[in-house]
Amino acid sequence: MRVSRSIVAVVAIAAALGAAGAALAVGPWPGLATSVQAPSGDVRYAARSGGNTVIRKISAAGQLLASKRIAGAYGIPAVTSNGLAGGLSPDGRLLVLAEPPTYNGLRQQSRFVVLSTGTLAKVATVTLPGEFGFDAISPDRRTLYVIQHATQSDLVRYVVRAYDLAQRRLLPRAIVDKREPDERMRGYPIARATSPGGAWVYTLYMKVPGSAVTFVHALNAAGRSAFCIDLPAWTGGEDIWDARLELAGGTLVVQHGSGSVFARIDTRTLRVN
Repeated sequence: MRVSRSIVAVVAIAAALGAAGAALAVGPWPGLATSVQAPSGDVRYAARSGGNTVIRKISAAGQLLASKRIAGAYGIPAVTSNGLAGGLSPDGRLLVLAEPPTYNGLRQQSRFVVLSTGTLAKVATVTLPGEFGFDAISPDRRTLYVIQHATQSDLVRYVVRAYDLAQRRLLPRAIVDKREPDERMRGYPIARATSPGGAWVYTLYMKVPGSAVTFVHALNAAGRSAFCIDLPAWTGGEDIWDARLELAGGTLVVQHGSGSVFARIDTRTLRVN
């Protein structure tokens, strides 16, 4: 019997609620994935942690190409609530590992490890004050985008921040839609699509579990800017957790799990067609 992903997600959220008391699981920072495939498709990276973390580079044929042991518990960051793996730069040359969230309120400190995928050598360790999760890496590998949660009373609320990997500093301002700079961002990431070369990263969000309110967060990863695109209410009777984003030329297509089109977005004007 097929179990609805929405049911699975709600069960996971409920479990987090039980573990965290009255606090909701940290919203758009969905935790860790098992492995991530390089953009070329010829290798994948898998992480396993106990007291320390072992990261492995594996060929498409299953051959172990390299491995590295890192002190501390880290993993491949997921970028959607369905477990889509992230962490790689668009050209596949950098891999970011993240500490898992606690799902028990906000942490005082978040850590990331940046590796060169060629030899799995450590490039940097990033330590940020507060609760942060991985979001994306710019095409030039200079900027690490992270999702920050700063409100204990609303853990689903978030802001996107930019960390300059060259200067090793978190930039002071949040990455917001300048058309609506005061809008509060909150929601769960459902699906993602990235433009060729990684200049744009599009993420479909649902504002709260069971809500029909959806939007697409369009991150200009090459230009340190972002736009929020409101969508019509989710309809059609299909499970939103099965939704997909597909890029077709200059159009971002929001699809039901069945493949039917829910909405189309012109990626040049960022308007819903």
